[in-house]
Amino acid sequence: MRGKKVAELLGRRIRALRKSKGLTQEQLGAACGVNYKFVGGIERGEENPSLFILQKISEGLGMEVIELFRFHHEESDPDKLKKMITDIIKDEKSDRLQLILEIVKAIK
Repeated sequence: MRGKKVAELLGRRIRALRKSKGLTQEQLGAACGVNYKFVGGIERGEENPSLFILQKISEGLGMEVIELFRFHHEESDPDKLKKMITDIIKDEKSDRLQLILEIVKAIK
């Protein structure tokens, strides 16, 4: 389920960014060298794009790849956000938790 949720969030984010730039799926596809139907599949959370494709999409949108993963627009309630974070990391092993902690420290 987590993978599906990330795919859906990523797709919605790409769609929102594309629309904010005034681009159609066809235009974005042409700008990044992928079929517009594939762009549509990504936006619907049906396709699993490679990092290479995500890089091309970000370039087509004129931004860094990391911007595709800024899902903060999805939720604004701090309690819900904390629960979402807890749910994501609850089953992680200590080495992964350490990495997550370092990422959080770097963001802070």
